[in-house]
Amino acid sequence: MRSYTIGRTMKDNGQQSVVLVDEELNIVEEVALFLQYLEGKGLAFNTIESYCRSLKEYFKWLSKKDLKFYEVNKRSIISFIEFIKSEEVGKKEEKSAKTINKYLAAVASFYKYYEAVGGFIDDNPITVKNKLQKNKYYVHTVKKDNLNMNLFRQKEEKSKNTKRLFLNQIEILYEGIDGLSKDNEIVARNKLLFKFLYETGCRIGEALGLRLMDYSELNPTEQIGTIYVRRHLPSYHKDHTIKTNERDIPVSMDLIYSIDDYVCSHRPQKDEIDTIFVNHGLTNAGMYMTRNTAEKAFKALSDNVGIKCTPHMLRHTHGTELKECGYSEVYIMDYISILTNTGYYFK
Repeated sequence: MRSYTIGRTMKDNGQQSVVLVDEELNIVEEVALFLQYLEGKGLAFNTIESYCRSLKEYFKWLSKKDLKFYEVNKRSIISFIEFIKSEEVGKKEEKSAKTINKYLAAVASFYKYYEAVGGFIDDNPITVKNKLQKNKYYVHTVKKDNLNMNLFRQKEEKSKNTKRLFLNQIEILYEGIDGLSKDNEIVARNKLLFKFLYETGCRIGEALGLRLMDYSELNPTEQIGTIYVRRHLPSYHKDHTIKTNERDIPVSMDLIYSIDDYVCSHRPQKDEIDTIFVNHGLTNAGMYMTRNTAEKAFKALSDNVGIKCTPHMLRHTHGTELKECGYSEVYIMDYISILTNTGYYFK
């Protein structure tokens, strides 16, 4: 069985790219073309990398079975599912239905691409065509939660919605940040990050990639300021990826003052780094933050106050509160944050 690795490259425009490489350091062209298509669709780097990881396991399985990707039929996929469940893939723990469906979704999208462009396959071994639209082909990704025509989709257990936080929990968590560190500078950064994620509904990558020029000027005569979510190339780290479109987010002027206070009074300065949120350690002061650092801080906060909280839960809470205020789901799904009179924001 051949082994494969994921290689990362940097394009001339500073944009990161990912490729699948075999043990002889040859790029797997079939996967490269598909990933290039995903890049053209505007998918985030982390999402494309996730597709590549799934296809890495798929091509390992193909090698094990001595098959070319265009030789696979629906009967063969049963063997692939067993391969996913084995200890040869990922962690040695039992794979959940959700994990299996993630692999199937990636492979289905891969075949959907080649089914559309033609020349390799006539039939997608993962999905079944809708007979009502047998003459119509649409090139798009097949999401793991939208595989209604997938013969092999595993039944997932319904989970309770534990992503939403309530006002009293938000207050307890925010106050609990004070007890995580004796360093006032770190406390100031962590409180700002928490406040920023809750008020804007941004993803953690968007927050960590925010630059010093990405917020409006202080204006004591205004109640509303603006956060500018922009794609900066080259980015410092893949954790700073913007998953959706660039946009302007209206926020309270109080948040703008909080950002400015942190930048001017607490943030360590490093000439070549201009992200707002940076590290405060003795050896890495002023360096940009990564997702791992933020997640550790949220894990410590959750353990300290006894309430589970992650960056994504703050985003989910923000969206839920917008929905409760009467905004449509379509509006919220556009990832536009609106300041409302009934919303709760830190003072």
